Amino acid sequence: MKTRFVIILLLLNVAALAAGFVYCSQYWAAQTEQDRAAAQMELAAWQAKGTAPDVSAPPPPGVVYQTNAFHWSQLESTNYQEYIANLRAAGCPERTVKDIILTDVMRLYAQRRGQFYHNGRPFVYWETDEKRKLKQPQIEERDRQLAAIDKELPAVLRELLGINYEREVNKYFVDADEDDDRLAFLSEDKRLQALSLRDQFEGKRERILYDVQNGKPSASEIEELRQIDQSQDEALAQVLNPEEMGEYELTMSPTADRLREQWIGFNPTEQEFRALFEKQKTIDDAYEFEDTSDATVSAMKASDEAQMLASFQASLIGDRVAQFERAHDPEYQNLTLLSARYDLPADAPGTLLDMRRAAEEEKAKLLSNKDIPPERVEAALEAIQAETEKAVRATLGEQAFAQYAPSAAWIKNLGAH
Repeated sequence: MKTRFVIILLLLNVAALAAGFVYCSQYWAAQTEQDRAAAQMELAAWQAKGTAPDVSAPPPPGVVYQTNAFHWSQLESTNYQEYIANLRAAGCPERTVKDIILTDVMRLYAQRRGQFYHNGRPFVYWETDEKRKLKQPQIEERDRQLAAIDKELPAVLRELLGINYEREVNKYFVDADEDDDRLAFLSEDKRLQALSLRDQFEGKRERILYDVQNGKPSASEIEELRQIDQSQDEALAQVLNPEEMGEYELTMSPTADRLREQWIGFNPTEQEFRALFEKQKTIDDAYEFEDTSDATVSAMKASDEAQMLASFQASLIGDRVAQFERAHDPEYQNLTLLSARYDLPADAPGTLLDMRRAAEEEKAKLLSNKDIPPERVEAALEAIQAETEKAVRATLGEQAFAQYAPSAAWIKNLGAH
C-alpha cells in the first residue's frame, strides 16, 4: 500500500509539474512575442525618419517593459476552496486544477499517515530493527487512525473537487478511459453531463453515509437516499432520452456489473442479458434499503432470486438450459477465465469438466470392484491419474496448465486410494 501511495504521489507531482511547465512556456512565449513586436515598431520608426542610430553616441537609456507579471504566490492560499477559485479564475484548465489539488491533498494525508508508522524512538545506526518496531498499543492506534483517514480522504476530495477517490486513482493505473468506452453510445456533451450527474449524486449519498453508525442507515437517512435516487433519475431523464436511459442502466448500474461478473461462461445474448437484467433489477430495487444482514430478509431475498432464476431458465430452449446450469459451477467459471486468458478453444472448459467426470467415475468403478487385488487397484489408480494429467496438459497447453495445476487437486486425488 505504501509503495502504491508513493507512486501515486510521484505521478501526480509529475502531472502538476508538466502542467506548470506548459503554463509558464505559454506565458513566456507570449512575453517574447510582445518584446519582438516592440523592437520591430522601434526599428520601423527609425527607418521612417530616414536615419540610422549613431553607434558612436552613448546608448539611450534602457526601456523596461512592464507587463502583467505572474507570480505563483498570487494564486496560492492555505484555504483550498480559495486556492481552487484562484486557479480557475486564472484560466487554469480543470484537469490541471484537479492534478494540483489532488497532489497537495495526497501529500498532506501521506504526512498524516507516516507519523503512525514510527514508535517515536530516534534512529541510531547500531540498534537493530526491533527497537523501532511499533508496540501493540501503537499498532492498534495506527489502525484506528488509518481507518479514519481512509474514510476522511475520499470525503475531502469529493467536497473540494467533486471526484470519486477510488475511480480517480484508478485512472493512473488501469482505467483512464473506461467511462468513455462504456458510454461511447452517447454524444460527448451528453456523456460529460451524465458523468457529472453521477459524481454529483454520488457525493450526496456519501455525505449521508459518512456518519452512518454500524453500517445501518436510520429510517430518515434511508428516505433521504431514496429521494437522491429519484432525483438522479429525474436529472438524467432531462439529459438522456428513454432509449439512452435504458442503455445507461445496462451499462453503468451495479446490477448490470454484478450480472456480468456472476454469469461468466454463460455467454448471454443481448436479449438474454436484457431479460435477466430486468428480473434482477426488480429484486435489487425491492431490497436496496432492506437490512440483508437480517436472517429473515436474507432468506426472503434468496427465495425471490431462486424463483427469478427458475423463471429465466424456463424461458431458455435447447442447449441453453444446460449451459445456464453449468455456468453456476465456480470451477467452470474459473476454467472459462483461464481459457480466455490463454486464448484456448471455446469448448475447452466443458472438455476439462467432462474429463474430470469421466476420470472420477472410472476411479469409483475401480474402487467398487472387490475382485481386483489391492496392488492392481493402486497401479490402476496411478495410471488413471497419469493419463488424465496428460490429457489435461494437452488440452490446456503448458502455460495454462502451469497456471491451473496448483488449484487442480482433483487430478492428484485420482491416484489416492
